[in-house]
Amino acid sequence: MKMPKRLVAGLGVLMLGASSLLQAAPQDDGRGPDHDRGGHGQQEQGRGPDRGPGEQNWRRPPQDFGPVRQIIHDDREHFTRGAPPPPGIRVVRGQPLPHGYYGERLDPRAVARLPAYHGYEWRRVGGDVALIEVGTGIVYEVLNSVLY
Repeated sequence: MKMPKRLVAGLGVLMLGASSLLQAAPQDDGRGPDHDRGGHGQQEQGRGPDRGPGEQNWRRPPQDFGPVRQIIHDDREHFTRGAPPPPGIRVVRGQPLPHGYYGERLDPRAVARLPAYHGYEWRRVGGDVALIEVGTGIVYEVLNSVLY
C-alpha cells in the first residue's frame, strides 16, 4: 500500500511531539492530587555534615512531617513567629499562594536545620511554617501552629 509523503511526514511529526509530551508528563498513581505526595518511606531527615548546600542528593518531600515538627519544637530559639498574614489571606495546602503574598523567609540558621527538598522552600506564615513549591507557588504542606 502506497501512502502519500505528506501523510507519512505528518504522522512522524505527531509521534515525535506526542512522545516528548508523554515523557514530560508527571506520573499519576490514580490517588488524586492530594495523595501524590512523593517520598518512599522514611529517608534520612535533616542535614548532616554531608548535606551541605552544594549536595546534589535531593529528595522529594515526605508524607509525614512529624520529624520536621520535632526539629522546630526542639530548636525554638531559631524558629520565631512571624507577622500574621494580611486579613483575608489563607494559605491552603494544594493551592497556590494568594496573589501578592509570599510569606516570610525563615532565618538562615533555621533553614539550615530543616531538610532541603529540591524545588521547594520553607516559608513562615504567622505561627505556621509552609513548604512552597518554588516554580509554581503551590503550597505542598502547612505545619499549623508550630511557631511560638
